Amino acid sequence: MGCLVVKVKMPTSATGMRRTADSDFPLVSPRLTQRGAIARGFSLIELLVAVLIIVLLTGVVSLNVGRGGADLGLEGEVRHLSGLLAFASAEAGLSAADHGLFIGLNSEGDEPRYQGIWMRRFDQGWAAPRGSAEVFAALDLAEGYELRLSLEGQPDLEFVFYEPELKPVPQIMTWAGGEMTPGYLEWLDVRTGDLLYRLEWDLLGRMRLLPRGVADDEN
Repeated sequence: MGCLVVKVKMPTSATGMRRTADSDFPLVSPRLTQRGAIARGFSLIELLVAVLIIVLLTGVVSLNVGRGGADLGLEGEVRHLSGLLAFASAEAGLSAADHGLFIGLNSEGDEPRYQGIWMRRFDQGWAAPRGSAEVFAALDLAEGYELRLSLEGQPDLEFVFYEPELKPVPQIMTWAGGEMTPGYLEWLDVRTGDLLYRLEWDLLGRMRLLPRGVADDEN
């Protein structure tokens, strides 16, 4: 669509000098220009807010359905973690700082328990994020299950206790450029060792939730 061009005779300045004899410029509505700037400037923030809403909703679902059955409770946990990882990835891009999740042991025994600690890379190293504290709170993971984490080039990583003084590095990283460390996290039955759920993600952060490690279209 053509742009309307208006020829304007520029007035003489106070010093007597004429800036331009004739000036051609497109007639553009300032309101349209403002709208375009707002859309460009806030699109990433709007995405971050949308992901945050999804994370909060999946957290509520996880708490509610966990009382209705072990399978539904596990699915709620997996979906909630998936949403949090997506939020961490968006936050990494918005803040231009790498984020990550450290998964460590919370207790030992016949039924090990795990915790997830969110971290952000600062100039001094990895530490807890300073913003979104409610979203990036510590996670109690896989109560009653066994976890198995495998990353590209690092299969079957061993879980250790979280000790801040040792300055641990998160296993699952979301880079500021939008990528993630490819891999998957599995939930296993403690008694039988059967695979119950797998959450996997690729380099671009695309995630798949696989009940018993099988995609729906493969059933």
